Amino acid sequence: MTTTDLNTQTFEAEWTARAAAAAKERGEPQWALERRAAAAAKVRETSFPPRTEELWRRTDFRTVEQAITGLDPFAGPARARHIDDLPAPVIERLAGEAGQVALVVQRDAAVVLEQTHPELERQGVIVCSMERALREHGDLVKDKLGASLRTDYDWYTALATALHSGGVFVHVPDGVEAAVPVHAFQMIDDAGRLQAPRTVISLGREARATVIEEQFSSEAEGLALHLSGTEVYLGDRAKLIYGTLQDWSRNVYHYSNTRAQVGRDAELQWIQTVLGSRMAKANAYFDLAGQGAQAFVHGFMFGDQRQHFHLHTLQRHLVDHTTSDLLIKSCLRDRARSIYQGLIQVSENAQRTDAYQANRNLLLSDQARADSIPGLEILANDVRCTHGATIGHVDEEQMYYLMARGLPAKTAQRLIVEGFFAPVLDRIPLDGVRDRLRGEIEAKIG
Repeated sequence: MTTTDLNTQTFEAEWTARAAAAAKERGEPQWALERRAAAAAKVRETSFPPRTEELWRRTDFRTVEQAITGLDPFAGPARARHIDDLPAPVIERLAGEAGQVALVVQRDAAVVLEQTHPELERQGVIVCSMERALREHGDLVKDKLGASLRTDYDWYTALATALHSGGVFVHVPDGVEAAVPVHAFQMIDDAGRLQAPRTVISLGREARATVIEEQFSSEAEGLALHLSGTEVYLGDRAKLIYGTLQDWSRNVYHYSNTRAQVGRDAELQWIQTVLGSRMAKANAYFDLAGQGAQAFVHGFMFGDQRQHFHLHTLQRHLVDHTTSDLLIKSCLRDRARSIYQGLIQVSENAQRTDAYQANRNLLLSDQARADSIPGLEILANDVRCTHGATIGHVDEEQMYYLMARGLPAKTAQRLIVEGFFAPVLDRIPLDGVRDRLRGEIEAKIG
């Protein structure tokens, strides 16, 4: 199905016009409205990504394309007055954290609760929805929103830019270490929803922060779609821990784009976990843009039944003396499939680059499939760049050792899988989140 076919149903024009009208009513500044209009024009002149494109050859979104006109990108409940008004799954995930984090909760297309922290206010740290940021902090947002995530990347990105609602804005001033973490939730309440949040995280010189984002949904019959864009900007000597924990229900299709620019002597620790959804495709690109910049990228995917996960990463070394270290792990059972595509790019001037990329895959059934496609593109001659990939089944000797000591087969397998994921789990900074992920892993094992 092409965009020309869809235009006969006029859904693009209706959606983008309605989104622009709603944004204007919310008080969105003129420059932001003009960017929406440009994205809407790009939607109309662009088609769905063709299956011949390298990044789409292994992931089939035709089910989404056939159903997209029946989705609702505007549904959203009324705002919550306080935490007790939130859905039970959010309250459960906040157990022990209330009052200890800044909070932004989105349900479908609407942010329903924004709650900063007194200490962050005292420090001048801004945590709010993107809608509020555009109204009240436009001078801080204007040069960041869309600067690294281009509207013309593909049709889905253009549509998400034209429709975007919700999302988070985090700004940490120069020299400030945010006193508490930021915890954001993106929830889809029902089938037939299209959620398109847009997030910007900006840290000034020598600033520090931790941001954790959780994505989940209610069990429902019928397709839902999540389209998100996140841009991260780290000033010189800044440090950010940023984690995205995806646990959608099996009716959700997920497509996300993350872009990060890391300044001089700055450090990014990026954590990605993928447990849910029917099909997920995520692109995460990291620009090492200042001397001494460092990016440590860790993630895991755990699929079962017929889940399909596709992660594409790009480590771009743009100047000399930069470091990136990537480890992505995948565990699959039943007939699940994962694709990891990773590329290290080193520009001509990026001498003394130190880059590493590893993808490890553990198969728990003979019908599971993992594709690993690492790559290097190096234009400098004084670098240390390596990549590697492994695919294998549970080690029989390890199983024998554990079962010989009285452990049932499932328990032995669970311990092996937990050990496999431990290097990623140990990096998650919130104890409750880490424990919950361990519980999800146990549930997937059975």
